[in-house]
Order: sequence, then C-alpha cells, then structure tokens
Amino acid sequence: MIKNFLKNSDNFKASVILTLLFVAACFAVYVFKNLTYSKDVILQKAGTYYINEQYFMAAKYYDKAAELGVSGADMLRNYGIALTKLANYDQALKYLKLSAESNPEDFETFYALGNAMFQKAVITNSSERFLQAAEYLEQAIILSPETEKSYILIGMCYRSCGMQEQARAWYRRALLSGNFSQAGFYNLLGHTFREEERYAEAASYYNRAAGADYSFAAAYCNMGDMQAKLNDNESALVNYEKAIEINPDYIIPYVRIGSIYADGGSFDEAIPWYQRALKINPDSEKANYLLGMAYKEIGRKKEAAELLRKAAYCGSDDAVYELRNMGVELR
Repeated sequence: MIKNFLKNSDNFKASVILTLLFVAACFAVYVFKNLTYSKDVILQKAGTYYINEQYFMAAKYYDKAAELGVSGADMLRNYGIALTKLANYDQALKYLKLSAESNPEDFETFYALGNAMFQKAVITNSSERFLQAAEYLEQAIILSPETEKSYILIGMCYRSCGMQEQARAWYRRALLSGNFSQAGFYNLLGHTFREEERYAEAASYYNRAAGADYSFAAAYCNMGDMQAKLNDNESALVNYEKAIEINPDYIIPYVRIGSIYADGGSFDEAIPWYQRALKINPDSEKANYLLGMAYKEIGRKKEAAELLRKAAYCGSDDAVYELRNMGVELR
C-alpha cells in the first residue's frame, strides 16, 4: 500500500512538473510572439514617422525599439539622422557610429556622421570637429564618389576652419569628375577666394559659373560684388542688372545697386532701388535699414524712423543703434 502511494505520488509530481513545463513553454511562445509583434509594430511606426519627416515621433519609436533590443544598421542610421534633425548631436553620433560598425560599406551612414559632426562643430566653433566631420565625409566619398552633397559639405568643413585650399581641392575634384553642376562648383570656388579677400580670382570663378549656366542669377550678383570690391562699379552695375534680368524677384541685386549709389552719396538714385527691393520682400531687414538710412541722409526723418523701426523689429542691431542716436523709442 505504501509502495502504491509513493508510486502515485511520484506520478503526480511528474504530472505537475510536465504541466508546469508545458505552461511555461506556452507562455514563452506567447511572450516571444507578442514581443516580436511589438518590435515589428514599433519599427513600422518609427519608419512611417521618419519617411514623413516627423523626426520627434520617429526618434521616440526608434528609442523604444532600441530598448527592446532591436538593432540593425538601417534602424540605427535612421535613428541617428532623426536625432541630428532634433539637434541632439551627441546621441546622433552614438547611434550613427554603431550603424557604421554594423555596416561599414554604407556611404549614407558616413555622410550622416559627417553632417552630425559638422552641425556640432558649428555650434561649438570647433576646428577639430570640422576636421573630424571631413574625415567621415571623405569615407562617404570613397564609398560613393558620385554623390554631390558629400563634396559640398566637405568643402564647408574645410572653409569653416580656414582651410580654403583644401576646400578648393575637393571642389576641383568634383569638377574633374564631370558628374556634377559645373556652375555650382565654380561658384563655390569663387566663395573660397572671396573668403580670402582675393577678389579678382573670386570674380574669375563667378564668371566661369555664369558662363557654365547663363541663367545663374546669383553668379552674376557675386561677380558684381567682387567688381564693387575692386572699385569697378560700372561693371558691377552691369552684372547686377543682368541678375535682375534673369530673375526679377531676386532681391539682392536691387539692394546692391542701391548701395553703390548710396556709397557714392547719390541717395536720390539709391532710394528707388531699395523701394523695389521692398516690393519683393517688405520684411527685408537689410532693405528697410538701408532705405531708412537713405531717407535720414536726405532729411526725411519721419519716414526714416518708420523704416528703421521696421528693420529693428526684423532683427537689425544697426537699426536699433540708429534709432537710439535719433532719440526714437522702439514701440
């Protein structure tokens, strides 16, 4: 009888253990299926927000996915890009580096790393970070030599830390490839010489830009700027007017023509050009300020004060200074 009891007891225990194991297995399968479903749903939502450029929500769901252990180069890259859009550069760099480790052949990840580091360098004014950004971008170019944006940004990195010659080397490399806009890169080359105050050389590259694309209004305007710097106002006016002919809604040449007349003391000739600029953009800080100063010079103080007040509200510190000198209160 005791033997039967023990036997039954052992059978009962075995039955209980098997039941518990079965329940545990079912629970594990349930948890696994639901966890997998949850990860898929979260990634799908994150991807949808990312595609729709809703970067705050995208980052929120990518963060949840990361907490659940989801990885993968694409997910990590997109998370890093979303964080860059939100100006969270340290976290962006963290996830972009993880993405690069996961897939070192993806040029988009290295471009994103360069961009995130460049943005951080801008706010910290760090030459070291600009050069780090350039290293990432060079890797992006090695992986995808036919991607224009990498050449543009690597040039900005070098220009931002005063290394214009290195920027020119990349711009020329882009030109030699024959795959990109000649006008655009000639224009960028002009900017590098302009930043070094080598105005004649800058003008020659702006001229090449205009020659490569006759509809490039900004190139004519830039050429005019350089000619004005070289005291060739007659040629500058010709190029500003050419820019207007190409694009009548381009405000800058109107302001530049007005400034040439104003700098020569011809305020009556300057005023119509500033007025035309304000017809294009009534909220232009520069045009309001310059027209206000022109009115001040010819004794139309009331009109000058109104325009300077408008310029001040648009963000002009110079307008605030002039109003204080005139004894005019901002209201």
